[in-house]
Amino acid sequence: MHDWQRFVKENLVSAGVQEVLPEVVTELADHLEELYDEARSQGISESAAFHKALQEVRDWRVLAKEIRRTKSEENRMNQRTRSLWIPGMVSLLGSNAVLMILQCVGFQPRLLWVGHVGMQFYWHWLAALPLFGALGAFLSQRAQGSLRVRLAAGLSPALVLLATLCLILPWGLALHGFSFFRMVRFGIGVTNWVLLPALSLLVGVIPFLREPQSVR
Repeated sequence: MHDWQRFVKENLVSAGVQEVLPEVVTELADHLEELYDEARSQGISESAAFHKALQEVRDWRVLAKEIRRTKSEENRMNQRTRSLWIPGMVSLLGSNAVLMILQCVGFQPRLLWVGHVGMQFYWHWLAALPLFGALGAFLSQRAQGSLRVRLAAGLSPALVLLATLCLILPWGLALHGFSFFRMVRFGIGVTNWVLLPALSLLVGVIPFLREPQSVR
């Protein structure tokens, strides 16, 4: 019975790898053992199966470097998910849920006319948004997100609305053509659904933009 982890570790050290990470050793050992077992299942002798498995490793140093690079990329993706995507999704879904509930229970927006264009202000929704901005930024800060990541997580509801409006605008221009009135409506829509919500969210985000003080 081969001790694959010990074998891998010894070969990495012999190859001059200064930092032998446990996860790298485990990954390589599992891979070689799988190749060995597959060869044995084909009726190959233990010695031949062992050497066949080793043929997969042409350069121990290069192989270890590739595994470290892959692990590093996975860690970065996991960090981005914890610090940005999950906090941003929580903030987005929470704010949308509150808006839907307010609409279902009958809260009507305040209508303000600008010329012939009406602007709808959901004051109750805007008043609740700082809570979701703070929640997104707090979750991001707890996951050690950078300042920009915390800001993006907290402002995610406004950012998603901005992206949606920017996607709708070219489609509308392609169907109906350019007009000054249409651009004015777009500007009012951005103000109503992006700028004002972003300002409300920012009220809750600001306290979490400061770096947490280290405990001495």
